[in-house]
Amino acid sequence: MLTPHSRSWGLYALTFSVALLAAASAVYWVLGITGLSNQHVQGAPVHFKVDGPDAKELARALGGNLVAPANAPAVPSAQYQLLGVVAGPLGKGYALLVVGSAAPKVYMAGSALGEGLVLQSVSARGAKIGATPQGPTTLELALPKAPGS
Repeated sequence: MLTPHSRSWGLYALTFSVALLAAASAVYWVLGITGLSNQHVQGAPVHFKVDGPDAKELARALGGNLVAPANAPAVPSAQYQLLGVVAGPLGKGYALLVVGSAAPKVYMAGSALGEGLVLQSVSARGAKIGATPQGPTTLELALPKAPGS
């Protein structure tokens, strides 16, 4: 038969731990009910820029020249020149395009290019232009090959 002196200290430590956890749980629930635990420290406000990237910064990052080309051909297919792309999933992204003799400008997939044309989608090395965002593609542009490739 076990006497009180022969019981192990492990059983006493386990009983004390369970009682401590029960007391901590009770304090947590009491503080939660009274609303004392809902006091939060207010953080600094975070502002997000919802506009697209700055055209000049994106042009510089993509290696675009901000000076308009001297002679732009008047042929409609040659009127558009692709200088760079930032492609995302499912054809989303940005393209750095020269339209006519204007300076390079950044266009987001789905935005109007003028003259009833829309930038339909952007891929890793090209862009598609058409009359409507989901319609047939009128013009496909590809990035020029890098020197030495």
